[in-house]
Amino acid sequence: MTTLIHEARQAPGDLDWALFGRQHWDRQPTRLRARPPVGLDQLHALTVQACAPFRAGTRFGVMPDVRILVGDGWLRAPGTRLPDTTDRTLDDYLDRLDADASEQGYLLIVRQPLLLDFALWSAVRAAICGLWRAVGWPNLPVVTEVLIGDRFTQHAGEAGAPTHAALTWVLQGRMDVRLWNERSGPPPAAIADPDRDLDGVRTMSAEAGELLYWPGDRRHVAAYRERCVALRLWIPVDRRLPFTALRDLLADLVHSRQGNSEAVPYFPFGPGSRVDEQGGVLPRLTALGDELRAVVDGEQLRRMLRVRWAALRSAAGLEPIPEPREGIAMSRQTRVRRSSEIVRMPDGPEHEVWAVNGNVFTLPRAAGDRVFAALLDGEETSVAEVCRAAGVGDDNSVLALLDKLYRLRGIDVVEVPAR
Repeated sequence: MTTLIHEARQAPGDLDWALFGRQHWDRQPTRLRARPPVGLDQLHALTVQACAPFRAGTRFGVMPDVRILVGDGWLRAPGTRLPDTTDRTLDDYLDRLDADASEQGYLLIVRQPLLLDFALWSAVRAAICGLWRAVGWPNLPVVTEVLIGDRFTQHAGEAGAPTHAALTWVLQGRMDVRLWNERSGPPPAAIADPDRDLDGVRTMSAEAGELLYWPGDRRHVAAYRERCVALRLWIPVDRRLPFTALRDLLADLVHSRQGNSEAVPYFPFGPGSRVDEQGGVLPRLTALGDELRAVVDGEQLRRMLRVRWAALRSAAGLEPIPEPREGIAMSRQTRVRRSSEIVRMPDGPEHEVWAVNGNVFTLPRAAGDRVFAALLDGEETSVAEVCRAAGVGDDNSVLALLDKLYRLRGIDVVEVPAR
């Protein structure tokens, strides 16, 4: 029969991620009271911005990605059924969509929208970092979705083998989710029927101000009740996923060693093309294996993996990342404050990698130590003090570094003295 999910009892507000990690992470689905990291008005403005390019039709291979499903179909040319700037609030948009959808259910999915707004990206990053400190930092990007649904049942999580755990903040309305443990075999055909009690199928519901979590071994069917709005994070947990990413990286590196040739890789065939003769299939395959072995044994792969990890760690897994902001003119009198975590990693004997909000660059290690020490965490300091601490004898190089840190939002300017 249907089993209700365990509900963790705690006071409303911020989550105790350490307790969550010990009791629930990778163990059991749960529902908790939790303050969403973003508000409805913020989410509406972000959705309008993300949807603007899609009003003319579906776009492929771009982020953010927007899809709207109405009734039983995905609208390839959604047009006015997407929110725009004339919708002052989310309810205004939903009123308009209700009238246009002819009483059909619908679901709007906006994937990876946070790259458009650093403030919201940073808020979600701050909200999730506590979990990573408790369970470990993700080694692949986390997928973010804004979900706006009404009287719609989503079956996508039922079809394929699960590879990601899910965290879903409900901001408005209600969401019902039916879960099936993948280790128990294929889900029953009636998993989506809320009126059927099925052995092994678990059900949980969440309303505004609640968070749903299920581990990465659960297939799911989600039902969006009237005007449900949610923010979901898909967290990669399947052990095979890093190997897929590494395989793709190795393929790119081998391809670059071969001159990035775009020629179709057909092997010779026919009279005079013996398998083992020079230029035949076997020597070519052997050469490809030699290239792969050289890549695996080389320093380039190790460095790329180090740099990749530093970038992902500083972004807390939230990739793609927002664009840098515009720089401003600084002088020795300008006062600055470090505003973001700086992830540092050795890069050879004399240099190190700095990663800030998902952006990566290198600098000499000795100067980096001194500059990092001068940029006290959260405390004000002057550009002159940073230049003096750097001890490089060239203010321009320090100003260039501080400008980079400002554009990457690693530091904020407290005041710019009048000239």
